[in-house]
Amino acid sequence: MRIVVPSAAQLTTAALSCPAGTGPPIGEVVAEIEAGRIRPEWSVLAIDESEVIVGRAMWWGRDTVVPIALEVWDVEAQAPGHKSLSEALLAAGHQALSRRGVATPLPHTMRLPRGWRQDATLVAEVDRKTHAAAAAGLTLVNERLQFQWDSDRPLPPRPGSLVFAPASDDTFLRLLAAATEGSLDVMTRRELESGDPDQLARAELDYYLRCPGDRSWWRTAAAADGTVVGIAIPSATPTHRNVGYLAVLPEHRGQGYVDEILAFVTRFHAEPGASRVTATTDAANTPMAAAFRRAGYRCVETRIDLERP
Repeated sequence: MRIVVPSAAQLTTAALSCPAGTGPPIGEVVAEIEAGRIRPEWSVLAIDESEVIVGRAMWWGRDTVVPIALEVWDVEAQAPGHKSLSEALLAAGHQALSRRGVATPLPHTMRLPRGWRQDATLVAEVDRKTHAAAAAGLTLVNERLQFQWDSDRPLPPRPGSLVFAPASDDTFLRLLAAATEGSLDVMTRRELESGDPDQLARAELDYYLRCPGDRSWWRTAAAADGTVVGIAIPSATPTHRNVGYLAVLPEHRGQGYVDEILAFVTRFHAEPGASRVTATTDAANTPMAAAFRRAGYRCVETRIDLERP
């Protein structure tokens, strides 16, 4: 068994030949390779004595300059030393990335079907990967639910009581900071243990400025008397329109505003012709998950994030 940095041809072969029980579909991996967001120099493959690819670790970047996440990481179930090979792939990949000046470890997300806990094979794979990732420094674990609205679904009702308007970056920074109070978002709560709301707001704003969505899409949500009650930041991924960020400010929660803000974002994407709108929320955020379901979104996937502290 050897671990190598692949050629471009080997990388494409690996995308097609090694099933990913906890990763993205084959088509998505191939598309990301073709777009240059998964690159040979950001990847390592495990190849057995018969020259068969039995494992892979592929890092992903929003652009072609630097990777920001471990996108694909899996080992054939029948490969000898499955757990140790998973760890060896990460170690080899981190070494290769470190030589290029990339700080490691980078976060990884396992993508699982709904009801995965009823599948013993998947449960065992999640356990192996979680332990192997922890050995490499990815010790924070968070479970999220992936939702999507498709154009064959009814649109949620048009917002009736709220007015949506553009605002400056300074306004969004202030509102993003205010929205952290009482948040059910797991990462927000963790980050508040060592940071403050203003720092989190700046990081959030910078993140959405870097996303494929357009800054001109962003809106505040205000009641009829002009009181701002929430935020809507429609966004996009490289492949789909995305709900992005939405929040109701703490003093206005529990009044149904989340449904109107989500309806605004969904219609903002769908009315110009988006065939799909994706969204993610933490499994712990049951009110947001319920809002997605009320708006006609389907839960299509569970995602388990592995990150460093």
